[in-house]
Amino acid sequence: MTFRSPGRTRSVFLNSSFVDDRVETAGILRACPIRLCLVRVIGVLLMGIALLGFRAHGFAASIDFVASASSFQDGFEAQGALNQDRFSAGERMAWKGRAGESNWWWQVEFAEPRTVGALLQIQGGHEFVFRDAPKSYVWQSSEDGHKWHELPETRITNERRIFRILRLAKSIKAKFLRLSINAAAGDFPTLREVEFFSDPKGVIEFPDWIVAVNTTHDAKLPGHGQEFIPLAKSCRGWEHLQAQQVWLDSFNPEFLAVEPRPLCAFLSGNFKDWCEVNRELWRGTQKVLESRGLPMWASCGGAQGLAILAETGVDKPWDCPHCRDPKNPKLPIYTHIGHTAMKSCGDYSGCVFERGPHKVKKISDDPVFKGLPAEFTAMQSHCGQIEWPPKGWDLIATAGEGTKTRVQCLKVKDVPIYAAQFHIEMDGTPETSQRVMGNFLRVAREAR
Repeated sequence: MTFRSPGRTRSVFLNSSFVDDRVETAGILRACPIRLCLVRVIGVLLMGIALLGFRAHGFAASIDFVASASSFQDGFEAQGALNQDRFSAGERMAWKGRAGESNWWWQVEFAEPRTVGALLQIQGGHEFVFRDAPKSYVWQSSEDGHKWHELPETRITNERRIFRILRLAKSIKAKFLRLSINAAAGDFPTLREVEFFSDPKGVIEFPDWIVAVNTTHDAKLPGHGQEFIPLAKSCRGWEHLQAQQVWLDSFNPEFLAVEPRPLCAFLSGNFKDWCEVNRELWRGTQKVLESRGLPMWASCGGAQGLAILAETGVDKPWDCPHCRDPKNPKLPIYTHIGHTAMKSCGDYSGCVFERGPHKVKKISDDPVFKGLPAEFTAMQSHCGQIEWPPKGWDLIATAGEGTKTRVQCLKVKDVPIYAAQFHIEMDGTPETSQRVMGNFLRVAREAR
């Protein structure tokens, strides 16, 4: 049942649904005891019918939670964050605070005081981009719903994660828990799901998810590299894979260290030559690469970026073949395929390109190429290229018949980090793309 007063909604949650009966003022009912009795009887009957309906559909119905919020949008009431569907942000499936407010809160009241040691929250109104979500927040506990105590381990000042597990130093007993939100990424916060766990150190099961990194100069999301996500989901057994896309500046060890941790990451191609790139944006990626702790697949410009980070790093200046001093190149590991005319930096009209499907030849039987012939076709779109494998990397695929670019795929020795000049995320060679993607996901899972 839902009791509504101005600016607030309270909902007795029945696991997978709820009975909605709104009464503007309880005073009307108290002034009319006969009506009150009738309402109670009707309410009990309706709840009984609802419970039977839930059981008939396989739901385990119980009255465990009372959800409430400072405000909500129509169709996105407080109980939407407790509907046991972790990932949907549709109507009745998530809570959205009202737009334009300076702060918000969402809270749950347990039927009895409950031991809480950890929380899982899934947030944001977009499927895979952190948007319309809590940005600055802290969880609070209360015994009576009036006096609140902050849980300092849960304070986040600049949230960037869609999926987050928060663990307390030790378990607490709470009748009420409240998420107090001081700022939102977007016009309002969205909670898709909140779950509570008693053991601060207990295992919290979460499905595999991936990070898609937009490495271009354009920070807008969704952006370049989002194509990896539907490709991954198209592979057999990975249909329910979850994902988050980030821009290059967010891809760093701090982002990845938050639980639940991702399975792997994919780095997109990009459009500017390396002399034009802000090297500082790649610092986080350099740290991730140095840690060797996360499986990665990088395409085209992303692959060149990994090779440059491994060979030169972000603290030394970068150049390109247009502005390079041939006697003192700053990035000798990076060159162009060729030129028909020398142009200024950023002008590629005189560059030789490889575009469309081209032949790639396997050098080793790396598991990522399992099921592919010795020479296979993959999509290409580049004028730049990697000259040689950095120290600690192996060349595992080279140019096939009619292809100019010799370095086609590199791999860190004994670690599933790949730098491919070709594009598995590009339309045109679906059999190759699905095969490589499926193989890489399995390799990443086995590397845990």
